[in-house]
Amino acid sequence: MTITKVIAYMITIAMVSTIFWAQNQVSVFDSTIPSLPWGVVSLVDLYGGFILVGIWIFYKENTISALVWIFLLMTLGNLTTAVYVIYSLNKSKGNITKFFMGKNN
Repeated sequence: MTITKVIAYMITIAMVSTIFWAQNQVSVFDSTIPSLPWGVVSLVDLYGGFILVGIWIFYKENTISALVWIFLLMTLGNLTTAVYVIYSLNKSKGNITKFFMGKNN
Protein backbone atom coordinates (compact mmCIF):
# COMPACT_ATOMS: atom_id res chain seq x y z
CA MET A 1 0.00 0.00 0.00
CA THR A 2 2.98 2.33 0.52
CA ILE A 3 3.75 2.45 -3.21
CA THR A 4 0.11 3.34 -3.88
CA LYS A 5 0.34 6.18 -1.38
CA VAL A 6 3.58 7.47 -2.94
CA ILE A 7 2.02 7.37 -6.41
CA ALA A 8 -1.12 9.15 -5.16
CA TYR A 9 1.00 11.89 -3.55
CA MET A 10 3.01 12.30 -6.77
CA ILE A 11 -0.20 12.58 -8.82
CA THR A 12 -1.60 15.12 -6.35
CA ILE A 13 1.51 17.29 -6.63
CA ALA A 14 1.57 16.95 -10.43
CA MET A 15 -2.13 17.84 -10.72
CA VAL A 16 -1.89 20.91 -8.47
CA SER A 17 1.19 22.12 -10.34
CA THR A 18 -0.38 21.54 -13.74
CA ILE A 19 -3.67 23.20 -12.78
CA PHE A 20 -1.86 26.34 -11.61
CA TRP A 21 0.33 26.38 -14.73
CA ALA A 22 -2.61 25.90 -17.10
CA GLN A 23 -4.75 28.53 -15.39
CA ASN A 24 -1.90 31.02 -15.83
CA GLN A 25 -1.78 30.19 -19.56
CA VAL A 26 -5.51 30.44 -20.35
CA SER A 27 -8.66 30.56 -18.25
CA VAL A 28 -10.60 27.32 -18.06
CA PHE A 29 -13.58 29.27 -19.43
CA ASP A 30 -11.62 30.36 -22.53
CA SER A 31 -10.35 26.87 -23.42
CA THR A 32 -10.68 25.62 -26.99
CA ILE A 33 -10.82 21.96 -25.91
CA PRO A 34 -14.63 21.59 -26.36
CA SER A 35 -14.34 22.78 -29.97
CA LEU A 36 -11.84 20.06 -30.93
CA PRO A 37 -13.01 16.50 -31.75
CA TRP A 38 -10.34 14.88 -29.58
CA GLY A 39 -11.10 17.46 -26.91
CA VAL A 40 -14.68 16.17 -26.82
CA VAL A 41 -13.38 12.57 -26.65
CA SER A 42 -11.11 13.55 -23.77
CA LEU A 43 -13.96 15.20 -21.86
CA VAL A 44 -16.28 12.21 -22.35
CA ASP A 45 -13.46 9.90 -21.21
CA LEU A 46 -12.71 12.12 -18.22
CA TYR A 47 -16.29 12.40 -17.01
CA GLY A 48 -16.92 8.69 -17.65
CA GLY A 49 -14.04 7.99 -15.28
CA PHE A 50 -15.43 10.49 -12.77
CA ILE A 51 -18.75 8.65 -12.79
CA LEU A 52 -17.05 5.29 -12.15
CA VAL A 53 -14.93 6.69 -9.30
CA GLY A 54 -18.02 8.48 -7.97
CA ILE A 55 -19.91 5.17 -7.82
CA TRP A 56 -17.01 3.64 -5.84
CA ILE A 57 -16.99 6.61 -3.45
CA PHE A 58 -20.77 6.46 -3.03
CA TYR A 59 -20.52 2.74 -2.23
CA LYS A 60 -17.77 3.29 0.35
CA GLU A 61 -18.90 6.40 2.20
CA ASN A 62 -22.01 7.62 3.99
CA THR A 63 -24.33 9.69 1.81
CA ILE A 64 -23.32 13.21 2.91
CA SER A 65 -19.59 12.47 2.75
CA ALA A 66 -20.00 10.76 -0.63
CA LEU A 67 -21.89 13.74 -2.07
CA VAL A 68 -19.15 16.14 -0.94
CA TRP A 69 -16.42 13.93 -2.45
CA ILE A 70 -18.37 13.51 -5.71
CA PHE A 71 -18.96 17.28 -5.97
CA LEU A 72 -15.22 17.84 -5.52
CA LEU A 73 -14.51 15.11 -8.07
CA MET A 74 -16.74 16.72 -10.68
CA THR A 75 -15.24 20.18 -10.10
CA LEU A 76 -11.57 19.46 -9.35
CA GLY A 77 -11.19 16.27 -11.37
CA ASN A 78 -8.61 13.60 -10.73
CA LEU A 79 -6.90 15.81 -8.19
CA THR A 80 -9.81 14.76 -5.98
CA THR A 81 -9.30 11.12 -6.97
CA ALA A 82 -5.65 11.26 -5.86
CA VAL A 83 -6.55 12.98 -2.57
CA TYR A 84 -9.39 10.48 -2.00
CA VAL A 85 -7.02 7.54 -2.55
CA ILE A 86 -4.62 9.02 0.05
CA TYR A 87 -7.57 9.58 2.42
CA SER A 88 -8.82 6.02 1.89
CA LEU A 89 -5.37 4.49 2.33
CA ASN A 90 -4.90 6.35 5.62
CA LYS A 91 -8.40 5.47 6.80
CA SER A 92 -7.98 1.77 5.94
CA LYS A 93 -4.69 1.47 7.90
CA GLY A 94 -3.29 -1.02 5.40
CA ASN A 95 -6.40 -3.20 5.18
CA ILE A 96 -6.92 -3.66 1.44
CA THR A 97 -10.50 -4.89 1.88
CA LYS A 98 -11.40 -1.80 3.91
CA PHE A 99 -9.66 0.39 1.30
CA PHE A 100 -11.88 -0.94 -1.47
CA MET A 101 -15.08 -1.65 0.48
CA GLY A 102 -15.15 1.15 3.08
CA LYS A 103 -18.22 1.03 5.33
CA ASN A 104 -19.36 -2.16 3.59
CA ASN A 105 -16.43 -4.17 4.96
